[in-house]
Amino acid sequence: MIRGIGPVYGKKLVRAFGEAVFDIIEQEPGRLREVTGVGPKRAARIIAGWAEQKVIREIMLFLHSNGVGTSRAVRIYKTYGADAVQLISENPYRLARDIRGIGFRTADQIAGRLGIEKTALIRVRAGISFALAEAMDDGHCGLSCEELLTLTRGLLDVASELVDTALGLELQDGVVVADDLDSRRCVFLAGLYRAERAIAEKLAALASGTPPWPAIDVDKAIPWAEKRTSLTLANSQQEAIRVALTSKVLVVTGGPGVGKTTLVNSILKILLAKRVAIAVCAPTGRAAKRLSESTGLEAKTIHRLLETDPRTGHSAAPRNAARLRSTGR
Repeated sequence: MIRGIGPVYGKKLVRAFGEAVFDIIEQEPGRLREVTGVGPKRAARIIAGWAEQKVIREIMLFLHSNGVGTSRAVRIYKTYGADAVQLISENPYRLARDIRGIGFRTADQIAGRLGIEKTALIRVRAGISFALAEAMDDGHCGLSCEELLTLTRGLLDVASELVDTALGLELQDGVVVADDLDSRRCVFLAGLYRAERAIAEKLAALASGTPPWPAIDVDKAIPWAEKRTSLTLANSQQEAIRVALTSKVLVVTGGPGVGKTTLVNSILKILLAKRVAIAVCAPTGRAAKRLSESTGLEAKTIHRLLETDPRTGHSAAPRNAARLRSTGR
């Protein structure tokens, strides 16, 4: 925070003055010269820099007194700036929403230090999102109203009436979204709900139309693939191949050993025999390596295949595709 003071001089100052170092800078700045290597110019920089950090210092002291460590305090200051103390005092639970690495439990501890009651509506409202996040860790994108109320009540140890009221306010403000699923009223975190809907819409758009390869006689293709792989496909695998060869999108799911790799290899062999251009990709580098080993084809990570720039999230692939088309490749 102070120009000219790195780890070396920071240690020297602390070694010389201990916890009184800040008092020395403010009240007896002349004593800084007692530290080896600190001359008039460096001392002047320390004094000026510390004065400039007055707002940050007050925020840090406030956060430290409420149990927040230095690294988190820096992130909080970078997010909220000079308004940090006011914003956190008004609603410490916003930390769980706005600051990466701070969850509900940490925000709840800070709220307790600030004197916020466990039955405060602001706490119960934040607990709704906390309960949905806990469910998300178990693979759920949302919960039925009954399940959400039960889970929130258990996590926060508050009355059902409070949770009902808090849920109504969160729905009203759009923090969470309610929708019907299999005749049950369910609640979702707004961002996750929008992501789910967007994914469903994109999958539906991808799936519409005919596959980008000529019609394939599946009854001939399956025995041909079995002969090439020296494996006999189960009825479910044969049906999956039938669907894959007549669809633009197919999702195959299952645990280890159910035959996903065998299925993928069979589909790939059939499509390669039809001279279809194939791109194989996976979410991570490790998964891509395993995919290369199991298929014999070069597999890339999804972001590398799409040539996505991690700084912008944009892909260079469309530009490169246009360039390849212009060269006839």
